[in-house]
This record gives sequence, structure tokens and C-alpha cells, in this order.
Amino acid sequence: MDIAPATTRVITPPRTPTALTTSAHKLVSEIRDIYDRLSSLPSLAPGPQINGLLTRLVNLCIKPFSVEFTKCFFSINGVAHLCEQLRPLCASAEGELEKFWATQIIREAQSALCPSPKLLASFPYHQNYIDLSRLECLTLEAFLPAPPHKIAFIGSGPLPLTSLCMLDRHPKAAVHNIDRDAAALNISRQLCASLGYGSMSFACEDITKNSNTDWESFEVIFLAALVGTNTDSKMAILSSLASRLRPGTLVVARSAQGMRSVLYPVLELSVELERTGLEVLVEVHPWTKVVNSVVVMKVKKR
Repeated sequence: MDIAPATTRVITPPRTPTALTTSAHKLVSEIRDIYDRLSSLPSLAPGPQINGLLTRLVNLCIKPFSVEFTKCFFSINGVAHLCEQLRPLCASAEGELEKFWATQIIREAQSALCPSPKLLASFPYHQNYIDLSRLECLTLEAFLPAPPHKIAFIGSGPLPLTSLCMLDRHPKAAVHNIDRDAAALNISRQLCASLGYGSMSFACEDITKNSNTDWESFEVIFLAALVGTNTDSKMAILSSLASRLRPGTLVVARSAQGMRSVLYPVLELSVELERTGLEVLVEVHPWTKVVNSVVVMKVKKR
């Protein structure tokens, strides 16, 4: 009787954990724990518990991780989905935080004999905004032939610190704040009036739909980090904007790199972005406590 030859079977041994993979999985567990705790809270309004969780999350994500570690982290099964779930929670918590402090500052300004913009310094993350705005302004000014006269900020929210910082740096400019949240915009309007910022205007509109804004009048457009939840939605917004802006207008968008993209959506620079009618001029990635990257673009000639 013939005996069939034994077939050769290749068995892949289980992957031995390395220090890198072990650390990456540990970080995933920590971030998942923060997500679980945040999602179980009845409210995302500021308080000791939520403040502690968000501070812990930010501190984890701004550490200077290596490229290899970051690739390993994002390759772990379920991480992409975890980040997609976490970012909206962070965005809502950020909105609640800004709303809370804007309301506090308005009350303080109304009771003060001489309201001062210095009241803004009571906001816990005021210095972060100052640092980000300084970074954006200095990067922007490398491509501006002269100080801007008209600036628009899309997604200004209830506490428009970037707009206020721009006015402090360019006092002769006018800043137009745009947001689709009418309640947030109303708080913002009250705040600016109470602190004596008269060169502010406001519009409640969704820029992805029909707009009454005279887009060709602006020299600089800012896009908040949370305008667009991913590269595709940001590209759609930028494409729509580019078709309405005059050639030469500068567009400043916020993005995130590496582990910081756990907190904020990324704007991927690509050929597709260039096809929207925008030319990428520079991308800046801070390694400080400033979380967001800065991308400066220019509307191409048509």
C-alpha cells in the first residue's frame, strides 16, 4: 500500500511582543480607559472629573513619540475606530469649556468698573491659544505683503481667542467670525462687546451651503481645527472656499501630526488638495504644548 507523502505545513510562530509593541498597546489601553470614562459621564461640562480626564489625555498625546512608535500605535486593531469615537467627545468637551469660561468672563467684565481684555487670562488654556496664534501669525506674515485688513475665522465658537489675538496683533484689521452654532456665536458677540473689541463682526451660517458672506473681500481666512472631521470633509470645505475666494487669498488651516491626531483630525497634504485650487505654502508641526499643526495655503490664479 502506497503511503502518501507528508505535506509540509509552515506554522507562523506567534509574534513575540517587543518593548515598542508593549508600550503602544499600553497607551491604547490608557486612551481607551479615558474614552470609556468620558463617554459614561452625564455631561461634558467642565468639572474636576472631566478636567482631569482631558488633561491626562492631552498629556499622553503631546509626548515626543518616535515615528516607529506612532506607526505601531495606529496599526493596532481598533485604534482608528477609537479615535473616530474620541474626537467628537473631545470637540464637545472643548465647546463646553469655552462656553463656560466665555460666560464667566462676560459676568466679570459686566461687574468690573473698567473691563479689560486681561480678563481673558483667567481661561485655563489662554497661554496655549496665545502660543498657537503667535505661531500662526508669524508663519502667515512670511507670505503677507502687508498687514491684513480683513480676516475671517470659520468655526470661531463661543470664545474666539484667535480672532482676539489677531486684533491685538493687527489693531487696524476687521475680523469676521463665522459659526453655524447660533448660541455659541451669541456668547462670542457678547464677550467681544463687553471687552471693547469693536472691529468684530459675526455671521451664523454653514459655509458648505449658500452663503451671504462677501468672500472676495478677505485677505486671510482661518479654519478652526474642528471644521471638518477628517481629510475628505476638510478637502470638500477647502474646495468650496477656494472657488469663492479671490486669487492670492491666504488660507490657514489647523491639522495634527502623529499622536496629536488622536485629539484632532488631520488634513493630509496631497495632489488632491492642490486640485482644490489651493497651493500649499508651508506646514508647521510644533513639538510644544501647542497641539495643532498649521498649514498655510494660497488660492491659485484661475
